[in-house]
Amino acid sequence: MIKPHSIIRSKRRSFGLEISEDGKLTLRVPNRATKAEIEEVLLNKKQWIARKIALANSKKRIEYKFDESDKYFFLGKQYPILLAKQIPAVNFDGEKFTIAISQSNNIQQAMTNWYKAKAKKLAIHLIEKYTDKLGIEHKQVKISSAKTRWGSCSSRKNININWRLVLAPLQVMEYVVAHEVAHLKYMDHSNSFWDTVEKLQPEYRMYKDWLKQNGHLITF
Repeated sequence: MIKPHSIIRSKRRSFGLEISEDGKLTLRVPNRATKAEIEEVLLNKKQWIARKIALANSKKRIEYKFDESDKYFFLGKQYPILLAKQIPAVNFDGEKFTIAISQSNNIQQAMTNWYKAKAKKLAIHLIEKYTDKLGIEHKQVKISSAKTRWGSCSSRKNININWRLVLAPLQVMEYVVAHEVAHLKYMDHSNSFWDTVEKLQPEYRMYKDWLKQNGHLITF
């Protein structure tokens, strides 16, 4: 029998089951629900619960130790790190990250700073490429640290791009940038909007799905 992480009683009339991102089961039950009734619900839903917990566990975020045992993503691939003397805070040679020994106690911040710089440079390049293609203008480009949004475009034509996108394959950032640039023309999700996204990145559907399935891999 699967045991719920928590059971919450309230004035509700029906039973409700919730699986959190970390695979914990919460059972919401009526105030008068008996132990036997709860066990019956768990028994009847055991396959659904097991499937949802397995799915949640498969999408758990990567737990970094922030030492030389880690491998860090960049543009969809993982690379090892090496600590060394007399180098900038972070260096990348296409095969590995080299981090200054002076940063060994603050690897997370050093890598975050490096990712943000790369993300801004790449985002600006892609935004200018796509706005030129559409013959439109944008204003500011900012790098976001949002937890739940990959990008946004304001009515003032300012674009925000999440820096964590540089951990994903390049085409994923291309999709997000194309999505936000299309919003410079259409502040909705009409057919005209999606036609514009497709014009900028013909295979956007593939990378939109990639984010849905693998967004948990590019947390940091």
